[in-house]
Amino acid sequence: MKWEKDGYVLRLAEEGDWPAYYEENYAPLDPEVARLTGCPPAFRREDVETFFHHSLLDEERRMFLLISPRGHILGESVINEINGELQSANFRICIFHPTDRGKGLGTWMVRCTRDYAFEELKLHRLSLDVYAFNPRAEKAYL
Repeated sequence: MKWEKDGYVLRLAEEGDWPAYYEENYAPLDPEVARLTGCPPAFRREDVETFFHHSLLDEERRMFLLISPRGHILGESVINEINGELQSANFRICIFHPTDRGKGLGTWMVRCTRDYAFEELKLHRLSLDVYAFNPRAEKAYL
C-alpha cells in the first residue's frame, strides 16, 4: 500500500528502512516528539532495531513511513492493537522533525491511515489517544 502527495510518499515500512529509520529520527530524538508522545527522551539503537523488526512481523500492527521527496524518512503512521474479532484498532502518527510539521502532512497521513483501516482492514472502530497539550495533533485528528 502506498500513497503519494506533492512528492511525499506514505508506504508500509520495509526491512531495508531500518538503518535510516533510526539514524534520521532517533539519533537524536527531537525533544518535542518525546514530550508530545510521552516516550523517553532517548532510545538505544538496539531497542529501536528490535522494535522496528518486531513491527514488521506483528500481525496486529501496520507501520507506514512518511518519505520526503529526497528519500528521507520524516515520520510514521501506525495502526496497532488490531483486533480482527472486534474489528477494531488503535493508531498514532508522528512527524519526527520540527521543520516538517505544520505543512498538512499529518492531516494527510491521518486520512490515509483512516481509509486503510476502514477500507482495507475492514475495521469498524479506530481509536487514538492525544495529550491535551498537543494542539497540533488534536487539529490533525479532528
